[in-house]
Amino acid sequence: MMNFLSDVKFGNLYKKGFGLLNQSGGNTAWGLEIGDKELKAAKVGFRNGKLFVEAIDRFEYSSIKQEMTVGESELTEEAVNVFKKRNLIGESDKIVASISGKMALLRFVSLPPMKKRRLADAMKYELRKQIPFEPSEIIWDSHRFVGGKTGDKGIEVGIFATKKENIYNLLPRLAPIKMNLRAIQTIPVAIYNLIQMSSDLEEDVIVVNVGDGSTDFIVIGKSKFWNRSISISEINIDFVREIQRSMGYYLSRAKDAKPENIFLMGEVFKDDEKIKFINENFGGKVTLLDLFDKIKISEDADQSVLNEKTILGFEAAVGLAVQGLDLGEININLLPSDYIRERNVPKQRALTVVITILIFLSLLVQSIKYYTASITLSKYSDTVNSTLNEVKRLKRVYRNTGKKVEGEEKKLRALRSIGTQGAFWTEVVRKVIDIMPEKVYLLSMKSLRDFSSTDEEGKKSTPKDADGPKRELIMSIKGESYDPKMSYIEEMVKKPLEDLKLFGQQVPAFRNVEFVQGSVRHVDTLKKESKSEDLNVDQKIRPIAFEIRWVVNETD
Repeated sequence: MMNFLSDVKFGNLYKKGFGLLNQSGGNTAWGLEIGDKELKAAKVGFRNGKLFVEAIDRFEYSSIKQEMTVGESELTEEAVNVFKKRNLIGESDKIVASISGKMALLRFVSLPPMKKRRLADAMKYELRKQIPFEPSEIIWDSHRFVGGKTGDKGIEVGIFATKKENIYNLLPRLAPIKMNLRAIQTIPVAIYNLIQMSSDLEEDVIVVNVGDGSTDFIVIGKSKFWNRSISISEINIDFVREIQRSMGYYLSRAKDAKPENIFLMGEVFKDDEKIKFINENFGGKVTLLDLFDKIKISEDADQSVLNEKTILGFEAAVGLAVQGLDLGEININLLPSDYIRERNVPKQRALTVVITILIFLSLLVQSIKYYTASITLSKYSDTVNSTLNEVKRLKRVYRNTGKKVEGEEKKLRALRSIGTQGAFWTEVVRKVIDIMPEKVYLLSMKSLRDFSSTDEEGKKSTPKDADGPKRELIMSIKGESYDPKMSYIEEMVKKPLEDLKLFGQQVPAFRNVEFVQGSVRHVDTLKKESKSEDLNVDQKIRPIAFEIRWVVNETD
């Protein structure tokens, strides 16, 4: 679990120096699509009425299997752990994870108009009637569809259910992000929420999402949702037949629906020939889904990693993040209620303590004020007015004192964000800046604390002391080198970091100093803040962007 997250950003530097210290935040959420072969993640923000994709990440389980022999559950958990570390996930980050559509059942029921208190009993009855499992064996949630075919005569409700074993087999794999996990959602519903958020639907459409080992056939309308999961993901004649069979079944049930447009979704459709193959077998209009009219890529994102081509296949992850932002049309949650309660216990305890202290202080202040006033009035009846004035003065003093305490509390929180070892941070920042050579431009410095620890060979280890697991301090810097050789960064930045010593100690302060995978690249254009005439570099050189990460050794 993360202890804290500090983020130091540098802008408009003149050779050496640093700017403001702040903490990351904002209205953002992560969507985590958990597939059979890989994990996909997307970070999405919502600003000024628009969705912005800020980052994407993927991790193939096979890359872990090459390094260690573990089971499928451990593979997923390790991938989630790597995702957490690589993206510096903090306690305030919100995450919505997925389960495959083939693991969930969807049933629609039409209920007559009834009072709210009777609706719960009606849902329990329909649950036993519609779901072929005992209620004790499933986790379920429901969504009321507005504007459905029942109209004013009743309500249409969708029941979403999955077997408990599906969720309880998944939860241990998500243990590294337990405090961040807000919901578990099905992939078809995530795609529905994404399209409802990003499109102006005038008529029903069909979305064919080809994923990891299965395909979701989804019907989406203004107040309509239906899906069928197909256990096939290869684009061939069998695939076409299954889509046609699904379409025919849906049209036989919803006789008033006439969806004509078919939108394709998934990385497999990077191949235009596969789109052409499907189009030739359907009379309707078949196109690749384009969501970038209303969904934008953040300007701060690394364009070499995140662009309109690389984001193809991350639509489900983006849709999960939409629910994390509380913007989903269907906000069902398949997290068990006991899991939610257990996760919220620390927060509830902290809130209870704060409320208790506030009540006690309020009663104490009132008691002191009334006691002082009553004693004075009983002894000196002729000084009532002066006593009341004194009480008012004390009240003003109390208010002013409260404001001062609040101001000091803010200062203490600011000091805490820096850390209890202020001298350590000052020493680290100063020395890291001092080793930067003339041709290197330092962009940012980040740090986090994590319970997880690794030995020198990169293997996980668990501390055995009685006080619990130790928390490692992980730091990273981002920068740009204006020397054309990669060796310049190795010799002038990475090597000095490996040899850096703090407070006159004899051993290096850092270990596991390494370049972050995929961070070393040529930057096509100079950023505005790096075009300062004070920066003594050749403006014609394409700078090399890089990110270096390390673990801080314990110091006395």
